Amino acid sequence: MSDEVGTQRDTGRIAWIDVARGIAITLVVLFHAGMFAVPTGLAPAWWTDLNLAFALLRMPLFFLLAGALAVGALRRPWRALWTTRLAVLVWVFVLWTVLRFLYYRVMPEPIELNQSSWIDLVLSVVRPSNGLWFLFALVVFLVVTKLATGPVARLAALGVATLCSLVLHSGFTTGNVAYDGILRYYVFFLVGVMFRDRLLARVERLTPWATAGLFAVFVAGLALRSVTGVAVDIATALPVAAAGALATLGLARIIAPGRPGLAGALGRPFAHLGSRTLQVYVTHVLVLSAITTALQAAGTTSLATAVAALAPVLPLLMAGLAVAASLVIVRAAEALPVTRLLYTAPEWFARSAVRAG
Repeated sequence: MSDEVGTQRDTGRIAWIDVARGIAITLVVLFHAGMFAVPTGLAPAWWTDLNLAFALLRMPLFFLLAGALAVGALRRPWRALWTTRLAVLVWVFVLWTVLRFLYYRVMPEPIELNQSSWIDLVLSVVRPSNGLWFLFALVVFLVVTKLATGPVARLAALGVATLCSLVLHSGFTTGNVAYDGILRYYVFFLVGVMFRDRLLARVERLTPWATAGLFAVFVAGLALRSVTGVAVDIATALPVAAAGALATLGLARIIAPGRPGLAGALGRPFAHLGSRTLQVYVTHVLVLSAITTALQAAGTTSLATAVAALAPVLPLLMAGLAVAASLVIVRAAEALPVTRLLYTAPEWFARSAVRAG
């Protein structure tokens, strides 16, 4: 989720990649909004089914893009990889794990999050049990991929990663969200690393009709998976995820900033959001938690009827508010050197490996 790719080709940034990341983080926030709203009775249960339908799009797309954006960093020496990529991931992961722990020691957990446990806090450095597992997984992916140098090692890693992903998509679980995510999604990160140039070229050639066709394949695959057994689930998981990711990338290219008319205008907010995915990712859960607590309190007042009337669309409203509030928090944090450290590793930490060497 580093902000290496952006919005202007003349600065080396690719517009549609930021748009795609903006779409991906929007889906993640929407998933978490439903995760808070449904168990607390604020939204109908079908929101859970809807969010689960996009499970083969959210994180596969995120990790595919993360891999594609990591190619340059992985070519650098270990010290440079730490300074430019690993340091910020480790710093933000540890800092926000502590901040979440402190928040939930004071504020109630609207749902069972296990983020106020001292044991989970201590174990988080090796066994994360909260939504920050994505950052932990990225560190693991970068290190493992850096170690797997050479085409033979990369192909072997791809084979193992594919097998692990299929096993996890069969319903197997390690019992830990981070370990499950690592095994399920490493294949997408590795594909992004190994086939970056082909991926970018393929997306550049996608026509609107081809993009629509890929979305149709994705939807058809989801429908098939909903009425079949484990064997079909395993066989279709990666193809359906690939179709969804390519379709979303094609859509992102169609609406990228710079496109004429409504298309470019539609893509601009996603591009802005996509250039700040790390910041929004770590911030939005606390915002959603606060919103949920406030809505629960409102449900016991004269506002209860209004809250109930909004139930069918409440996750959408919560997600939109969480994204907006997170961006405001990020903007405010960027104004001061101290608060900027919420999202950026201090220089002494980023350069520590260099000095140690």
